[in-house]
Amino acid sequence: MLELKLVVVEDDEVLLKRITRILKREIAEVYSFSNPDEALEKILEINPDIIVSDIHMPGMSGLEMYKKIKDKNLDVPIIMASAFSEPKYFIEAIKLKVKNFIVKPIDIDNLLNEIRQFNKEIEEKKELSKKEKVLRIQSKMAAMGEMLGNIAHQWKQPLNTISLSASTIQVAKEMKTIDYEKDLDEYLDNIMNSVDYMNTTMSDFQNYLKPNKLESCFYLEDTMKKVENLIIAQCKAYDITLIKNIQNTHLCNYQNELLQVILNIIKNATDELIKIKTEKYIFIDITEEDGETVIKIKDNAGGIKQKNIDSIFEAYVSGKEETEGTGIGLYMSKQIVENSLEGKINVTNSNFIYNNKEYYGAEFTIRLNSLVGKLTDT
Repeated sequence: MLELKLVVVEDDEVLLKRITRILKREIAEVYSFSNPDEALEKILEINPDIIVSDIHMPGMSGLEMYKKIKDKNLDVPIIMASAFSEPKYFIEAIKLKVKNFIVKPIDIDNLLNEIRQFNKEIEEKKELSKKEKVLRIQSKMAAMGEMLGNIAHQWKQPLNTISLSASTIQVAKEMKTIDYEKDLDEYLDNIMNSVDYMNTTMSDFQNYLKPNKLESCFYLEDTMKKVENLIIAQCKAYDITLIKNIQNTHLCNYQNELLQVILNIIKNATDELIKIKTEKYIFIDITEEDGETVIKIKDNAGGIKQKNIDSIFEAYVSGKEETEGTGIGLYMSKQIVENSLEGKINVTNSNFIYNNKEYYGAEFTIRLNSLVGKLTDT
């Protein structure tokens, strides 16, 4: 028994009863309708896995019904049945991304084979989704460890300021030397500013770790400020200079997902940069080109080994030494960019000039559609 919810729409009631009776032998839930208007109303409630529909029906064609289903943001595959082969139907079907056509009179065995194949595809996608979910969790946990280290670095200075200010107030109070009109306010301001800074850092960290995906419209400059808040302490600790050239591009997408990708790439660059003795740079350039937001992140760490560069985005393939990397970060970055952000990501090794000196390193390029946001209300 296939664990599917299937809807059959056919205006010939004799044929409809026959198809329904046979399909119920192999499919868990089968819903049948002879009226496309009634089917359209119920389909939104049923939320089926797949639809089988006749094209030629009174009042509304199968293609018209399917277009209305898509207009209501229900993405469900459909198999169309027709006794005709007019080109106009095929053209419209291609536009609507109809899964398949079957010719009437319907061969039930062929129809069942189509449905079995579809069920197999669903099971394979579920299995892949489970694996990717595990990889995403592993990637997030590894990133969380890195971010906790960054927060520890970032909180040292404000904690020292708070401790010093509080100690000074305590000593001055005991010795009665503090000027309540001037010195006390200054020390209290230092404490409050340090607390605000720590709150901002923690807020950025919490937002980064949120499991929910929230689509929003945002400016890339704001995104990069969040990135900088999370990495600046580590960059300072390893004498890495972050150089930004950002056009303040407006984007409608998943900001938190993009943030994760950028942090993954910067983390990889940092791991390589700490191995070199010379100046250490990470360059971030964000521009708009032909309706695309283009994010380029490069470093001067010497590039990725040529034998690894073509497979760097594969799961469990790392450009680092065997004992150093899991390969999860860049694999998940590619999955996020292509599947969640609907963009493209690639990497090359490049030579470039900075301050009249030539450098060589890895350059990651992310391309996202910046012309059309997915949100209807911004």
